[in-house]
Amino acid sequence: MDLFQMKELYYGYFGTRIYLPLSGLSRRWRNFFRHIRGKSDRFSQNMLLPRISWKDCTKVRNIKIWEHEKANGNVRLSELGILSALAADCGNGTNLFEIGTFDGRTTLNFAMSSPAQCTIYTLDLPADLDTLFSLSDGERHMVDKPKSGSRYEKHRESFPAVIGKIHQLLGDSAVFDFIPYKDSCSLVFVDGSHSYDNVMSDSRAAMKITNKGGVVIWHDYGVWEDVTKALDELASCEGYDLRNISDTSLVYWKKT
Repeated sequence: MDLFQMKELYYGYFGTRIYLPLSGLSRRWRNFFRHIRGKSDRFSQNMLLPRISWKDCTKVRNIKIWEHEKANGNVRLSELGILSALAADCGNGTNLFEIGTFDGRTTLNFAMSSPAQCTIYTLDLPADLDTLFSLSDGERHMVDKPKSGSRYEKHRESFPAVIGKIHQLLGDSAVFDFIPYKDSCSLVFVDGSHSYDNVMSDSRAAMKITNKGGVVIWHDYGVWEDVTKALDELASCEGYDLRNISDTSLVYWKKT
């Protein structure tokens, strides 16, 4: 094993075995001390989904993480490790689909971790495109960028076959034609616009393109109010068995 692979394994181990439990413990301690002081967390949300351990979502334990540095708008290191493990669990030859490319950090990890014959589709909103639904306040910076997927593009020369698995799509996910991908995806990651209408639209599309036994993962549950509201409604009103992965903002659903 070369030094590069050792570094990616280190960050995978650190993210899921050290960072994840410690961040969860820290959050519980902060909430405890707020409670005994009679103070509430103005950022906390009422989350209704039951929880599940990440270890119950994937059999993969030797996790690798590429591009571990987090930018504003990226998933946490622990969440990236879980997503990489889920990608490694995908069936060879299946599709992975990401709604919301941003800088391509999760896209890169999907390509690196998934089996060799998998194809990764990643859909992003161009900055100059009008949308069917309004975007949430505070997410414009994730759209107004020079180019989608910059963090996977910089690895194209070093890993041409791996980066060649990635197909960058551009458009508004609310009107995008998902029919060609129906029942073909072993993993779908929903991390587009955080407005309620967009989350509901993206969620329905994600569930349709997932194959039997495939998984949908959402980001920012408990972080963005509209995301929390939409996912809680899908579970409570429509009966979907959604689970919040413990100590993360990820939500897990498996198609049966």
